[in-house]
Amino acid sequence: MQSSADGDVIIAKLDDGDDLFARIEELTTRHRIRNAMVMWGIGMLREFEVGYFNGKEYERETYHAPMELLALHGTFAANADPKIHVHVTAAGADHRVVGGHLFHAAVAVLNELCLRRLSATELGRELNPKSGLKELTVR
Repeated sequence: MQSSADGDVIIAKLDDGDDLFARIEELTTRHRIRNAMVMWGIGMLREFEVGYFNGKEYERETYHAPMELLALHGTFAANADPKIHVHVTAAGADHRVVGGHLFHAAVAVLNELCLRRLSATELGRELNPKSGLKELTVR
């Protein structure tokens, strides 16, 4: 993995086979980030699981074959569980698009990522009994 910080913006190139979530955590450690926005991601993914929240639970589906990573965005909160909350849009060879909440993914060929450090904002997550989700808190 290669990465560089330009002020509060971190650009990274991930390699084939990398665990996407592990690399995001590694980036935040390397660049001393506690809270960040995952601004965008492009490249390809494989072995990734997406979910659609139906109001009670996630309906999950796993995609094994490589797909083009069209969009990746969300948040990173070091003191939260989960730390990483991202959504994904990906397209297969047939140009059909899938997307949703991303649970895990492996990089296929490469990924390019952009994170933006939040210096004055503290992100967290708290369970909302009404939605049943660990929702973002912003302080």
